[in-house]
Amino acid sequence: MEQPQTPVNAGQRLLTNVVDEIAQSNPQKRLGVIPSALEASEGFRDVSFGDLAHAVNALSWWIEKQIGKAENNETVAYMGRNDILYLIFILACNKTGYKPLLPSSRLSIEAYQHILGVTECHRFFYSHDKERQVSEMKNFLKDIDFYEVPATADILNCSHVPEPYPFTKTFAEAEDDVAFIIHSSGTTGMPKPVPLTHGFVATLDSVGYLPIPAGRRVAAPNDPSSSNLVLVTTPFFHLMGLYGLTCAIFHNTPFVNLPDRPVSVDLVLDTIRATNPTITLLAPAILEDISQTQAGLDCLGTLNAVIYAGAPLAADIGNRIVPYTKVVTLLGSSEMGIISSLVPEGDGNWGYFEWNPAYGVEMQHRGEGLYEFVIPRRENSRAIHGIFHTFPDKTEYGSNDLFVQHPSNPTLWKYHGRFDDVIVLSNGEKLNPVTLEKMVECHPKIGRAVLIGQGRFQTSLLVEPHWDEQEKAIDEAAFIDEIWPVVERANETVPNYGRITKTMIKLSSPEKPFKTTPKGTTQRRAVNRDYKEEIDAIYASADQQLNGSLPDIITLNNITQYVNETICSLLEREAIDNDEDLYSAGLDSLQTIQLATILCNGVFCQVPAGDRPRITAQHIYAHSTVNQLAEFLLKVIAGDSVASIPRHDRIQNMVAKYTEDIPARPYSQAQLPPTSTVILTGSTGSLGAYLLHILLTNKNVSKVYCFNRSDAQSRQIQSFKEKGLDAAPLSDPSRVEFLKVSFGELHFGIDDTKYASLLSTVDLIIHNAWKVNFNHPLESFEDPHIKGVREFISFSLESKYKAHLSFVSSVATVGAWTSEMGAVVPELPLEDDTAVLKQGYGESKHVSERMCVIASKKAQVPTTIFRVGQIAGPTTKSGLWNPDEWLPTIVATSKALGKVPSDLGSMPIDWVPVDKLAQITVEALQTRRRSLTETPNAFFHLMNPNHAAWSSLIPAIESKYNTQTVPFGEWISDLESIKNPSDQDVREKPALKLLDFYRGLSSAGGMLSADISVERTKEASETMRGLGPISAELMENWMEQWGF
Repeated sequence: MEQPQTPVNAGQRLLTNVVDEIAQSNPQKRLGVIPSALEASEGFRDVSFGDLAHAVNALSWWIEKQIGKAENNETVAYMGRNDILYLIFILACNKTGYKPLLPSSRLSIEAYQHILGVTECHRFFYSHDKERQVSEMKNFLKDIDFYEVPATADILNCSHVPEPYPFTKTFAEAEDDVAFIIHSSGTTGMPKPVPLTHGFVATLDSVGYLPIPAGRRVAAPNDPSSSNLVLVTTPFFHLMGLYGLTCAIFHNTPFVNLPDRPVSVDLVLDTIRATNPTITLLAPAILEDISQTQAGLDCLGTLNAVIYAGAPLAADIGNRIVPYTKVVTLLGSSEMGIISSLVPEGDGNWGYFEWNPAYGVEMQHRGEGLYEFVIPRRENSRAIHGIFHTFPDKTEYGSNDLFVQHPSNPTLWKYHGRFDDVIVLSNGEKLNPVTLEKMVECHPKIGRAVLIGQGRFQTSLLVEPHWDEQEKAIDEAAFIDEIWPVVERANETVPNYGRITKTMIKLSSPEKPFKTTPKGTTQRRAVNRDYKEEIDAIYASADQQLNGSLPDIITLNNITQYVNETICSLLEREAIDNDEDLYSAGLDSLQTIQLATILCNGVFCQVPAGDRPRITAQHIYAHSTVNQLAEFLLKVIAGDSVASIPRHDRIQNMVAKYTEDIPARPYSQAQLPPTSTVILTGSTGSLGAYLLHILLTNKNVSKVYCFNRSDAQSRQIQSFKEKGLDAAPLSDPSRVEFLKVSFGELHFGIDDTKYASLLSTVDLIIHNAWKVNFNHPLESFEDPHIKGVREFISFSLESKYKAHLSFVSSVATVGAWTSEMGAVVPELPLEDDTAVLKQGYGESKHVSERMCVIASKKAQVPTTIFRVGQIAGPTTKSGLWNPDEWLPTIVATSKALGKVPSDLGSMPIDWVPVDKLAQITVEALQTRRRSLTETPNAFFHLMNPNHAAWSSLIPAIESKYNTQTVPFGEWISDLESIKNPSDQDVREKPALKLLDFYRGLSSAGGMLSADISVERTKEASETMRGLGPISAELMENWMEQWGF
């Protein structure tokens, strides 16, 4: 897997020409080793380039004799024994002018009819051992002519040397001609033909000779020694199998292929022992089976490396193999070809990809820590990127393949799944099932596992046991008990809301085996379709299990005990305090829905049919302790209007709780240092990254401490690179230091020595980290968020320089302001909570604002509050406005609908680009530094003073996506008409997940009806004074970044 010497014309060679040239100059050079019969024990024989050239010529003359030369590059199909005849047939078709179609031997009659029809193929060649299968096909494919080809041995052992078949095309002439046609795996329906040109094949040549970093090795089997064999175990109608053959021709890496029998552990091990390859290409499924025995592991230990592709390999399996041989993964597809990657350094990183920098890959963030593998088109792309031969008009190719970044090495990427794999639950939560499924499949009694949950409120699991290994009927309950420990471990790989409960596991039927693709991967949609009745039954049973039964005697004590026990059961805890916030205790969105269902079912039994209320997740969010829920239920049962502690009192109580102990302190001036040392929270977020960049480029800032809840340096570096920011300072500990903290703990959980050092040096805090969830109540923001603000107040009180606490708040704190309260929202503190939006997020920011104001008045803590409005994408070419937010979602959905809304209801276009917002913030803080003694507290509003009209941005969208303008209400109605959206609907029209928000915009609900003053901000910031309205050019830039 070292880098071979580059031929003069690498990347501009035709397979047929290379074979003929080598056959002429070195006819005995070994091409590969092939089986002599159906058993490995019966021996293998060498095949030379001279043998191959003669066989191609012989078959070319034979084809011409049967059907003549091609007149219009017609398509002919071939299906045969999985042997070298596939390569011979392809090259013979190249010489005779035909396009060889290579259908899988495992398709249905309907699939054959489809693929032959769409490729306009009327001639079908086959080997003798496929005669029985072909005879069945002839009954249905009446317009197809069938031809049996000579046996492989007869062609290779021709008694006379055939005349060379004339072929004079150059690479330039043949580059865009089809070399062969394979097809997609059929995971989503009928197989789709993928014609691959000679130009595409040439990229398989050129990628093997790309430069690589010094001291590194490529992952692909490009070993330049003809004495080393590569065992190819995948079918030759699949690209990975054909890649093994092309490597033998282009890269001097001879192949071994298995005897033509179903791939089994014994067949692979017998072949390895008989032929002594140094590398093998294996599907993960067979590799898992081999690893189950010591004999299998010992045999793998004779190899230099084992390469797998096509699907993930479970971590337990890879870790089991690594002590015996190197484990390497490759990425490729029918459309893209093979991606150039490096062997990751360190045995523990075998499951990661490291892209060859010379290949030119972009990992584009798609939200939730996931990145899509994207190939941008560059000047030399067609020389190395097969995808731009498959799709010659594309300027960029998004693969739909999703990856997660290594936690500490930003160059390493682990495969996470595909957009198609992502399951969207009924509450909008998303998860990828692949890792969980692979872990479950590690159990020796399980063949396959499929996670279910699309459009449901929770997940379930279909498990296919190894039915052929079962000696008697399976006791389903006992089987599930046996595999449950593995499922529990697998549950740790998904968020809480995606975890499987034991009651949601169902075994498959031996009469309905899971459908698979030729690559051996499970056809997820087919399994969902085949098991629809069983899946519906799982969820019907789950609904029944959520039936609640209230106590016979309805008292507050009994209801409180009932609610406590129900919640403990959901959380799998022995006890929970009745005043503990449920979300701080770990209740997640799935459990919230389950709890609402249980309570609702219980109340139904106590309330007359006509008076039954509907208890929803929102009620749980609003009553987020056991005591609050118990009181709520009691009122519902009694038929009283539902009420709880008044909102005003809850807010006042929270403010008092965290300010009563702030000590009164007389004013005393602290001499500020000449340059600032800054604590920044939330540095890995979008605004935080730009704030950090500006601070590090500011000569008045000597050092920045980044407070984050997890290790953040590698994520920060990746974030800077994605935004086109200089990441070099991030590796300089004298300029920036990343600290892992717990915001709700004393001293943020930092050790005493480091905390003392911070107290003696820090003079500015920018608190920018906050949970964004508009469903959670105020109380669930208490720990760690509100507690964290109080901890920063304490820090300032103890610090040498009376550290200036700046808090990034939100326009939600004044979002309910009405014209009756005043014509303009002032840049001043507000004690009246009626102006705060009725949501826990806005209320928590309001509480924190008030805490800062009180700390300034009571203890002279210098504080600054930034009320931030809508943060837009950057003004630069690099960077990205999160595509999951409401505005990008409108644009993506408008593209899919072909319609863009003519207005945004009550939404003002007062957005501020994120890079400009960060600059304004830092400039305002610099201005504040000069006035801290005179004005210990100040407020700034970060909204664009120059509003744009939505109508001025629409032409950019219409031009990009060819949409028409319709009223906002009609646009929403079009989405509402999609009653049961599929995963594809949700992916293409993501606004389906935010319909309630858009309905609110359309009805003008919840939006400010007064202007917001920004005069103080304009005085403090030059960038704010020069800020222009959001323009069509900015919208064009963001659309280019989104790449919808």
